[in-house]
Amino acid sequence: MNIEFRRVLPKETKKYRALRLECLKLHPQSFGSTYEDEVKKSKLFFEIQIKERSENNIMFGAFAGEDLIGICGFAREERGSRRHWGSLVQVYVKSEYRGKNISYELSKFAIENIFRNKDIEYITLGVVMGNDTAQKLYEKLGFVQYGLQKNYIKYDEKYFDQLFMRLERD
Repeated sequence: MNIEFRRVLPKETKKYRALRLECLKLHPQSFGSTYEDEVKKSKLFFEIQIKERSENNIMFGAFAGEDLIGICGFAREERGSRRHWGSLVQVYVKSEYRGKNISYELSKFAIENIFRNKDIEYITLGVVMGNDTAQKLYEKLGFVQYGLQKNYIKYDEKYFDQLFMRLERD
């Protein structure tokens, strides 16, 4: 299986939208956004960023042929004093492609591309406690824990804690 890792192109925003809504629908406890809120929007945040070819808010994709099978976004801090930071967001791979190291390779590709910008010194992310697979993936990529927020996400009357992790440029 040949998987290509690259930025999602403006002509692929519909593919991005479909995959983003899929992950929110199938794994609502893992994301801060909800399917119910996002599906109502005419354009999702990253749809706009992809169309504009933003250098500060970038969506990377894993492609099997023409199919977008994984996403990994980067959102750079906007405030001047925090522009050396950004966050890895919306990391997701379709279920039928899991267990093939695609999340790792996609995240690694994204990190390498993000750090090509010499102004970026730190990448942060959040992962729901209990998602051990994701946590181990991020640790393998070099992320270290720096905080924990209790009851960060509430879904279906159940609370989920969020672990915060950070990767520093070498």
